[in-house]
Amino acid sequence: MSKVGFAVVGVRNFANNYIKNIKKIEKEGLVKLTAVVVTDQVNNADRVRELRNEGIKIFGSYEQLLQEGNGCVDVIGLPVSIASHAEMAIKGMKAGYNVLLEKPPAPTVEEVDEIIKAEKETGKFCSIGFQFIHSHTIRKIKKYILDGKLGEIKEIACKGFWPRYKSYYTRNDWAGKSIHNGKIILDGPMHNAFAHYLNNMLFLAGESMNQSAKPKRVRAELYRAHTYIEADDNSCMEVETEAGTKIYFYVTHVPKVRRDPYIEIVGSKGKVAWYFDETTKISLDNGEVIEFDNEGILPKEEVFRIAAKKHKGEIEELYSTPTNTRNFVVAINGAYDSAKKIKAIPTGCVEEFTNDDGEFQSVLEGIDEMIDQAFEERKLFSDLDIDWAEKTEWVNVEDYKGFNPFK
Repeated sequence: MSKVGFAVVGVRNFANNYIKNIKKIEKEGLVKLTAVVVTDQVNNADRVRELRNEGIKIFGSYEQLLQEGNGCVDVIGLPVSIASHAEMAIKGMKAGYNVLLEKPPAPTVEEVDEIIKAEKETGKFCSIGFQFIHSHTIRKIKKYILDGKLGEIKEIACKGFWPRYKSYYTRNDWAGKSIHNGKIILDGPMHNAFAHYLNNMLFLAGESMNQSAKPKRVRAELYRAHTYIEADDNSCMEVETEAGTKIYFYVTHVPKVRRDPYIEIVGSKGKVAWYFDETTKISLDNGEVIEFDNEGILPKEEVFRIAAKKHKGEIEELYSTPTNTRNFVVAINGAYDSAKKIKAIPTGCVEEFTNDDGEFQSVLEGIDEMIDQAFEERKLFSDLDIDWAEKTEWVNVEDYKGFNPFK
């Protein structure tokens, strides 16, 4: 059985994670890392030498890969800058390759629609790297929902507290930007670091296994506490789906204490608690309790297995696609439409300091408790009468076709 050849564009940061995950599962006989694009081969000389010694072909540019990769590359992995997602994915498919595109699919719904169009025109696929849509636990929860175990899904809520230091925002030239070099980025917590969990909630509310729920209307608040970035870093959102499920999302990069994402699903017949380590507890109203974990199946590896199986024709449908993640992008674009602006939090509410690990950190006073309260009460920050919070309006996103933050 021939292995599916993967190329990875890049060798540092998240591209290195792609390389490690592919190499980790090579022994299973399904995939093989066959090529890597390294544009700066001087500063990455040791890594280039190491990869070449392993028999991996090195290309000096994406264009060279597209021109010369046939025969050794089947699927191109694109852990690249958010602004380049659509352009590079479309180029890859038009050159005859299947593509694994890192999340988020693209910053705007127009770009996602262009990716979908390219899939149809080329007959190639673009799998989206939303890891947890490939999760054993998330998909098992979805099956319980579709089987009616939880009854009608009333609401799904998520909260997450991940500090982001100055080193995070200086790791590249687009981090912490809303717009960079004239291109839309939207590098806030909802669209990047915590994007998986908003997408999880929309997926779980979807009507079939590989569908996500269509947002009907969105209300969101976007705030910035870090004094040296332009994007939001502290955000909340409420989404009402076309089927009537309410989705609540509370995320921050300026907490006092790190806490991983937690998702709560409330149905008419029971409730689900899902934790970041994939520990899952379903408590049904009839007294039945169901508990499970990921059984050792890691989502970050499953992303590559599913793309490879689709390439080989072993499965009919990908798990995460431009079509079913379009609803995520609609929710994000709607959030920015609703908020209208990113509101700077008064500097007197923010403490910035060098922590014990030597990292320059920003902490928003009281945000940990505020998010806990908002989560429990299913309210946005402004509904709690917080001094710096500003009320926003609902935005209808049915038949959403375009996002324009410049208007």
